[in-house]
Amino acid sequence: MTETRNCQNCKKEFVIEGRHFDFYEKMDVPLPTWCPECRFIRRFIWRNLRSLFKRECMLCKKSLISMYREDETPVMCTECFNGDGWDMYAHAHDIDWNKSFLLQLRELLVKQPRIYQYRIGTVVNSDYGNSIVNSKDIYLSYSVIESENLTYCENTDKSKDCLDCFSALELQQCSWNVLSDKNYNCHFAIGSKNNIDSYFLFDCTNCQNSCLSANLRNKSFVFENQQLSKEEYLKKVAELKLHTLSGFRNARERFLSIMSSAVHRYAQIYNSSNATGDFVKNSKNVSYSFDVQGSENIDFCSRIISARDLMDCFACLTGEMVYESVSPSGNSFQQVGCVLCLGCGDMRYSLFCTNSFHCFGCVGLKNAQYCIFNKQYTKEEY
Repeated sequence: MTETRNCQNCKKEFVIEGRHFDFYEKMDVPLPTWCPECRFIRRFIWRNLRSLFKRECMLCKKSLISMYREDETPVMCTECFNGDGWDMYAHAHDIDWNKSFLLQLRELLVKQPRIYQYRIGTVVNSDYGNSIVNSKDIYLSYSVIESENLTYCENTDKSKDCLDCFSALELQQCSWNVLSDKNYNCHFAIGSKNNIDSYFLFDCTNCQNSCLSANLRNKSFVFENQQLSKEEYLKKVAELKLHTLSGFRNARERFLSIMSSAVHRYAQIYNSSNATGDFVKNSKNVSYSFDVQGSENIDFCSRIISARDLMDCFACLTGEMVYESVSPSGNSFQQVGCVLCLGCGDMRYSLFCTNSFHCFGCVGLKNAQYCIFNKQYTKEEY
C-alpha cells in the first residue's frame, strides 16, 4: 500500500510507502504532511553545531562557550545544571485549553534554563566544540564520539590527532578525510579505508604509500595509478613539494581531475542489507538515510549509531522507537517530536530533558516523571 501526498511546505508530491504506515500506527502519530526533504531541513533548525557564543552561567557566573545566543535562553554550566541550586519547576504552568499548545510550549522554552552545550560522558579540554561524547582536546569540532585531539572536524568518531575530517571513523594522524575509515597518516582521502601513509586517494582500500590515485585495492607505491618502485615513488612524491602551499594546491588540482574521471561507487554502503542512502555500515532495513552505523529499521534519518526503529531522526546514539526527533541519545525510547532529550522514554514534544519519563510539552527537566509543561502530576492525573 502506498499513498501520494502534496507537501504543505514545498507543494511537491511525496509518497508514503507501505511499511511506513505500520510505524506511524505503532507510534500513534498522524501521517506526515511535509515531504522527507522539508522534514529533514526542519530538523536541522534545532541542531546548532557550529555557532558558538560567549556566555556566563546564570548561577555561578562562570564564563562559558555556549551553543545558545545571549538573547535566546538562560544557560548553566554542567555542575550547576546537575546540582540542586535551582528549581527546574519554577516556570511550570497549567494547560490553557483555549490557547495554542505550541505557543504555550514556546513560553516555557524561552524561560527555562538549559545546559550550555550538548555533552555526554567525560569531556575534557573541549570548550570550543559541541555535541561531544567521551572525548578530550577537541577544538572547533562538532558531533565527535570517543576521540582525542581533533581540530576542525565533524561527525568524526573513535579518532585521534586529526584535522579537517568529516564523516570519518577510526582515523589516526589524518587530515582532509571524508567518508573514510581506519586510515593512518593519510591526507586528502575521500571514500577510502584501511590505508597507510598516503596522499590524495579516492575510493582506495588497503593501500600503503600511494598518492594521487583512485579505485586502488591492496596496492603499495602507486603514483597516479601507476605502479612504481619504492625509490621512484618517493621521488615523485618529493617533487610535489606538498610542504608548500603552491605544491599542495597543484596536487589538489591534479587530484580533482583524477577523481572526476574515476569510477564512482553508487553509495558508501558496506556490510548492510536492504539499504538506500549513503555512508551506511553494518545495518539493515535502512531507507533514505545517511551516516548510519550498526542500526536497524531506519528511515529518513541521518547520523544514527546503534539504534533501531527510527524515522525522521537526526543524530541518535542508541535509541529505539523514536519519531521526528533531534539527538534522542542515551538509550532513549518512545519519543515523538523531541529535541536533545537524553536517556528519556515516553516523551512527546519535549526539549532538553535528561533521564526523564512520561512527559509532555516539557523543557529542561532532569530525573522527572509525569509532567506536562513542567508541572508535576500523579501517574493517574497524567
